[in-house]
Amino acid sequence: MVRYGFHLSIAGKKGVAGAVEEALRLGLSAFQIFAKSPRGWKTRPLSPGEVEAFRALREAAGELPAVIHASYLVNLGAEGELWEKSVMSLADDLEKAALLGVEYVVVHPGSGSPERVREGALKALRLAQVRERPKLLLENTAGGGEKVGARFEELAWLIADTPMGVCLDTCHAFAAGYPVKDAPGEVLSELDRTVGLERVPVVHLNDSVGGLGSRVDHHAHLLRGEIGEGLREVLLDPRLRGRVFILETPRSPEEDAWNLEVLRGWLGEG
Repeated sequence: MVRYGFHLSIAGKKGVAGAVEEALRLGLSAFQIFAKSPRGWKTRPLSPGEVEAFRALREAAGELPAVIHASYLVNLGAEGELWEKSVMSLADDLEKAALLGVEYVVVHPGSGSPERVREGALKALRLAQVRERPKLLLENTAGGGEKVGARFEELAWLIADTPMGVCLDTCHAFAAGYPVKDAPGEVLSELDRTVGLERVPVVHLNDSVGGLGSRVDHHAHLLRGEIGEGLREVLLDPRLRGRVFILETPRSPEEDAWNLEVLRGWLGEG
């Protein structure tokens, strides 16, 4: 069974519980959220009522797999105050995920030193004192500048001998130079050889506005970007059976309807 969903909003008085309600309305079998504003350092505690409602709704729906995406401001490759803030923000997301029973937390590694990224991620795990759940996943990047994590070999080094895993973003991989459009199976084989597909429980199934190797991190709707049908092969590859697929595409009722129609058509659910 393929689990799939969108990145959903937590805006509104129901907060994180509102995202579960939206997932159910859309007929999704998984979802992703931010635990706080993705563009600010300020955090907020989750109220007991919000946590209880979130857990109850997920349980009633059969425990929909859930992902928390860390703030866009987090840069684990930085130095000084920015690094400290990034570590604390990620630790906060890990703690919130544990409180909510969310399985995964995804973070962009950031720019700078790979050694610093690894150190920061492990420190966040220590500060949050999480055990088996949630699992921290480092997301591959589109590359460019000093961005860490564009190459699978680098991701493998970052998570080696740690409890961390990887989130594969198809748009980022394509923009970084991996031929997801023409040879998706070969890309997955390379990811398996370097990282190990057993350490990739979440896939961000995004088409790409930019071309192969463009280094452009700009997501497109399914079949409306440069990757196109290659994403179907990623979704249906038997080696990814049981993974959680999340679409991070622009959202409106019409855009959601298009992406779900394409996705469900690929899965034979249309």
